Amino acid sequence: MTLFDILLLSGVVTLAVMLSIKNELIGGYRLLSWMKRRLALLKERGQKTILEKEQLAIQETLMACEGLWNISFEEWDFKSATLSLIKKIAFIYHPNEKSPIEQARLEDVLEALQEANQKILHVIHLPQVEYVTQFRVAHIFKNYKTSPNNSRDTGPSKSGIKSRLLKPLILKWVVRSLLIQWVLLVGEAALKVYGGDKEEGGVEAEAVLADLENLPDAPDIPLPESVKKIVESSKKKIVFSPTEIPWRKVGQIYFILTDQIARHYHSDSTFPIYEARVCDLLKSVADFLEGVTRLGQKPVLNKILKIRISRLTQAKDLALPFGQNKISEWVNKYQVGGIAKWSHTLYRTLQKKQPGILLRDVVLGIVKEGGKRWFVLYLHGKVAAEANKLYDPNP
Repeated sequence: MTLFDILLLSGVVTLAVMLSIKNELIGGYRLLSWMKRRLALLKERGQKTILEKEQLAIQETLMACEGLWNISFEEWDFKSATLSLIKKIAFIYHPNEKSPIEQARLEDVLEALQEANQKILHVIHLPQVEYVTQFRVAHIFKNYKTSPNNSRDTGPSKSGIKSRLLKPLILKWVVRSLLIQWVLLVGEAALKVYGGDKEEGGVEAEAVLADLENLPDAPDIPLPESVKKIVESSKKKIVFSPTEIPWRKVGQIYFILTDQIARHYHSDSTFPIYEARVCDLLKSVADFLEGVTRLGQKPVLNKILKIRISRLTQAKDLALPFGQNKISEWVNKYQVGGIAKWSHTLYRTLQKKQPGILLRDVVLGIVKEGGKRWFVLYLHGKVAAEANKLYDPNP
């Protein structure tokens, strides 16, 4: 065989392989091109703005994106990196505040989430992107034992020439571009939330408290009976808590709930929570954000959207004079598994017991805790629904 024949054969093989992965190549190219375009637009914005704080915030975002080009996936901490960027941008705009991150207005947060949702939907609908995001999160990590449920997986774990070409493509084009776009989403959202100059609106805690009873209980989610038991067990940690629920504990409850649902469907996996397909994960994030942004349409919540988060977090903490049995009695009496009437019931009970202590900051504290429980349970239902869709191998 001559050199020409060898080169011709190599060319034919290469062309055949490229044609066989045409959709994946197009999807990866579209994803990378869209990422570069967004980076270019943010850089251009940074060059044009005359506002020093905006320039600094954009620089922090671009630096965080730049650091992702050579980062090890095993070492990158998703949660810490996200919170770190938000804190840095919040501090740029509120350097003299004790808790800069709490200076966000709830209305701005919802608007930022709505914009982020539209950007995620744009990525999902890029041509052939679904082809190139079929792999599971597990495939990002080395030496990962996947679940037998995924034996028919079309991700980069398959053997052959196609796999050897696809694996570098997925890791270098898809995963890194998605991580960079996530950081861009976070940075742009933080710019919107903390860079706005809207004034904080006033609100009467008593007026909000009177309307909290009109909040509907979260609707029942159609789930398999086995999953429903997991969800109900997790829900009780919120419904029957006799003390205030810190946000850190809420995050733990959501994570444990997601992990238990993932483990139910992928019990043989090393880390079941990594069994989600990236394409499905993007859709779930979009659906979750859409559900959260709809909260702004509820009249009672509109009354507090203009408040800065610091007003609620600094409201007087309540020393609840009730135990779990009393809260259980309320739940059984009012049939409020969603705690919609929790605040007003607490208000009336305290009023009878200690009428002299109901000062304005105490009422705001009741609004804070009761409203938070409703919101936490609302999100709990969304987390359960999306986790079930993500991990059920036979939806």
